[in-house]
Amino acid sequence: MRATPSEQALRRILAWLRWAGWTLTPQLQQAALQALADSIAAQQADLFGASLQLLRQRGMLPEPPPAQLRCPPLAPALQRGSIAYGDY
Repeated sequence: MRATPSEQALRRILAWLRWAGWTLTPQLQQAALQALADSIAAQQADLFGASLQLLRQRGMLPEPPPAQLRCPPLAPALQRGSIAYGDY
């Protein structure tokens, strides 16, 4: 039997919290369930995103840092060089 969208969203929320380093205390689990229930009641299309946003608004999660601080550079800076094919 396939999991319902709410079951999938709950699995994703709890997995995200664990991977982000949060300890799944009973209070955090209850807050996640309540956020998911509120997202379902509001008929949100993205249950995962809406639930995380509600957790953040309710003070259960800190605000994310700006994108430029979160992401390290993907590769070192490019440096032009020549392999003696001629001028460029």
